[in-house]
Amino acid sequence: MADPKTRRTHTQAELRKLNPMQRARVLAYEQPGKEVAASVLLAKGRLREHATKSAQEAPPPRTRDPEQEKQTKVVGHLKAAEARNRIRLMRFRFQCMRAQELANMISCQPAARDAIRLEVFLSSRPEATSSQVSLGRFQRERVEDLVADDGGLLTNRIP
Repeated sequence: MADPKTRRTHTQAELRKLNPMQRARVLAYEQPGKEVAASVLLAKGRLREHATKSAQEAPPPRTRDPEQEKQTKVVGHLKAAEARNRIRLMRFRFQCMRAQELANMISCQPAARDAIRLEVFLSSRPEATSSQVSLGRFQRERVEDLVADDGGLLTNRIP
């Protein structure tokens, strides 16, 4: 029996002296005996025979029922609609909470001028802003007066 590293053969007495791990390593590279080779061929033949039998006995793939496919599609559409609705509600809740937080920030400003500036710069709904200002003439003059008032004389808030 040949050792793959040294290419030398081992006698039966030398093989018996080796521990089981070394003996397994040496015998792993040896050609199997006639009895082992015959049993390996027999096992492979049985496996091939079993594979052909199972392929012949396998039932043909079932075709899907059109009604079941419709139902599956409807369920999919319903699940997608529910997901869209959940996302829409989540966006709406976020926008409401953001608007409340901005209103709170604006109302907590120490001066009316600061409150107006904050309200102009931070709109509660970013997509709702338009280029046209919906203030009347008197409202516009009042806002301009408040913005121009550096000393806070028009609004008498106590700090």
